[in-house]
Amino acid sequence: MGIQNFFVLNDAQRTTAMAWNSEDVAIMPRAVDNSTPGVGINLNDNAADYDPAEPVTLTGAFVAPKAIVDDQEYQTYAPAMITFLLTLPWCSLETETIFTPPPAY
Repeated sequence: MGIQNFFVLNDAQRTTAMAWNSEDVAIMPRAVDNSTPGVGINLNDNAADYDPAEPVTLTGAFVAPKAIVDDQEYQTYAPAMITFLLTLPWCSLETETIFTPPPAY
């Protein structure tokens, strides 16, 4: 999958974001399940609890694609979700680093 911008959420933030799920749009933040994912660097100048370029702990976190906020359907059906997400840190993360690889068969 490569590098992608992801919002980084804790468990409570994940629950809050998912409360806006509907039959039209839904967010399902994925757990960062690699045992040593490292840290991300906050790229969101408007993150509520992070300064720009501040490290973001990934262990125990969840991620959702930042592209959600640019998606027209989310803008139409879940504008409050977008407003909420834009208060969270986002980081450019390598999927191979944050997710455990699937088992080889």
